[in-house]
Amino acid sequence: MSSNSLTSNPESLSSSGAARGDTSYGSRRIDVNSNVAFRTVSPVIQTSRGDTEVQEQYLLPKKQREYLEEIPATWHSGRQKGRVDLQKSSYDPLLLDIPVNREQTNHYRIIAENAHSELAALHVKFESVQSELLDARARLASKEGSLQELKAEIENYKENTARQSSLISSLRTRIQETEEQSSWINTSKTRADFAMQAVLLENQNLKERIQETESRLKSHLVQWEDSKSQASRYSKNHEHFISRLSTCLGIDTRCKEEPEELLISKINELCKENNMLKGSVASLKETVNVHETESKASRETIMRLVSETSKEQKKASSFGLQIDNLHKNLENVTNDKQDLEREVRMLKDRLTASQRAWEVSKQELGQVKKSTTELDITLKNSLTEVKSAHSLHESFKEKLSAALSRDTSVVKPKEEAILKKIRDLHDIAESKKMIVSQLEEKVYRLSDQLQKQTDLHQEAMNRAKKAEQQLEDLRGRLKLAEGDLASGDVMRDNLSYEKQKYMKFLEQLSQKIKLDKITVDVGFDMRLEAILARAEQLVKLEADAVIENRTIAHGLQRKLKAQKEKIDSKELHMEMLRKKIAQLEEEKQVRTALAIERDEANLTVRRLQKKVDRLQKELNTLEQHKTIDELNKTLDQLERVKDKTQKKLVSIKSELDFTEREAREEKERTENLQKAVTSELKTLKKTLEEVVKREKQLVDFREVVARMLGLNVTALALPDYEIIKRLEGVIHSHHHLVSCA
Repeated sequence: MSSNSLTSNPESLSSSGAARGDTSYGSRRIDVNSNVAFRTVSPVIQTSRGDTEVQEQYLLPKKQREYLEEIPATWHSGRQKGRVDLQKSSYDPLLLDIPVNREQTNHYRIIAENAHSELAALHVKFESVQSELLDARARLASKEGSLQELKAEIENYKENTARQSSLISSLRTRIQETEEQSSWINTSKTRADFAMQAVLLENQNLKERIQETESRLKSHLVQWEDSKSQASRYSKNHEHFISRLSTCLGIDTRCKEEPEELLISKINELCKENNMLKGSVASLKETVNVHETESKASRETIMRLVSETSKEQKKASSFGLQIDNLHKNLENVTNDKQDLEREVRMLKDRLTASQRAWEVSKQELGQVKKSTTELDITLKNSLTEVKSAHSLHESFKEKLSAALSRDTSVVKPKEEAILKKIRDLHDIAESKKMIVSQLEEKVYRLSDQLQKQTDLHQEAMNRAKKAEQQLEDLRGRLKLAEGDLASGDVMRDNLSYEKQKYMKFLEQLSQKIKLDKITVDVGFDMRLEAILARAEQLVKLEADAVIENRTIAHGLQRKLKAQKEKIDSKELHMEMLRKKIAQLEEEKQVRTALAIERDEANLTVRRLQKKVDRLQKELNTLEQHKTIDELNKTLDQLERVKDKTQKKLVSIKSELDFTEREAREEKERTENLQKAVTSELKTLKKTLEEVVKREKQLVDFREVVARMLGLNVTALALPDYEIIKRLEGVIHSHHHLVSCA
């Protein structure tokens, strides 16, 4: 049923009524047997072209809300127009001008009254039907609104599915990008592996070259040591020779620059190295002192933690005292509870009055049952409304199925099919959500793999950097070895040059002394002795030439003294040379020992540093673990104590609350009982007063009866049976008199 049909309905009613009025007026005849002129026109619903247009517009989603908003206003205006037209058609003024007879007027009056009654009934029915129609339209509007909401939800689901599909496509592109990145990383990894292999090969080649250079260096060092030993022997012989020459010739060669300066420079270098080693030892001592101070600080922290644990234990003891106080309070509360229980026992005896209230509640239950019967009647009435709502629901189902159905799949107008379709849509949305979540998980996994591959690449790069550093170190060592070789070659060249100078000097000296022919046949060692002997001869010849004029005895004494002095000087010189040789050997040994000690000290220092670091770490970890365990234990104990106290406090509070509630309830009950007892006492007092009054009345009546019977009440306490006997006698005599009369 459309809105345009309703709006056009009153106009159709008015037009039909007017047409009928015109026909009756033109013929001026009224059918007596029919009451068409006085009958109200029923609202005929006509489907027109406007209805089809409205139905077409109804299917459009944009104009549905406007249509729902326009329904009540148009229907209300149409209803008012229909009422006006009906009144005009029912009360047509043209009918009043028709001339009729008296019988006809009476007949028409009766017909009019019947028609008015039928019109009123039909009007009431029409209004009820219109109200039902309004309700149905409102329900239909609400259902259409819900249908629109469902359509909006379906559109939202479609939008969500589109978004999810776009997300899936973007995630797929991201996955492809990550796969490309992973492939690029794999290629870079393979390149890095190839580079690493090349670097390792170069490293191995460099190691081989270093080994070769080390072997060459060792051989050169051996040669250099041999040449050095030869040079030392030559230098010793040379120094001995120079000293003997200087003593023989009296020439002081000490001030001249000789190879002794090299020894002094070497001794200075050894002293410097010794000082450097002393400084390193002092720095190591300082590091040991620093480590000792750190260990002292850690001990102080441990002591502080121990003091804190003692403080926590004191706090725990204070908590224990609080718990004892709480126990005492609990005992007091239990005593109060026992007192309250006694009061409860006293008050339980008075609970019998509550049974009366129970009977009253039974009566109320009967009233409730009556109300339930009335509600059953209303339920039956509501069932009829439910049936009408069911029909509307079926139409709503059809519309919803039409909205959910598509070209490929048609949905039946059933709840199961509609719910199944909605569930399918929901399942599709959830499956897409699951696909999105799976893709997100896949992206997360790929990102993790990418991160791992980047880490591996970074590790490979670090290894390559380390290999490059090792290569640079090996190159530096190679350069140092080459420098040492070059310095060894230079030293060897210097030694050979000095040897050549020394040999030239000896040849020149032998030529000057005229021993070149003799020294050619004699070896190098004997040449020095021959030169020394020749020098001695020359000295003797010179001494003989100088001391020709002196006496032989004085000359011999001088010779003896000179020889003794020479022998002493030679012995002193030999001792000095021996001391120098011993000093040089000691210095060499000290140097080698210092080098060995230096290497050993470096190794021991490194080992000690590693041990100190490891021991410090272990000590710190052990102490921290111990302190942490102890503190955790104390904290656990304190937390347990705290939890126990909190539980006890909660239980005590709950018990106190429960006891307070019970006490309040019991107080309320006692107050109610007191009120009931006081009311009962008041009633009992009233009844007692009434009983006392009646007793007084009965006593007065007894005294009056006894006096009337002639009995003395004050003298003796008369029993009741005597009064009854007297009354029976009086009554018997009265009956006898009546019977005699």
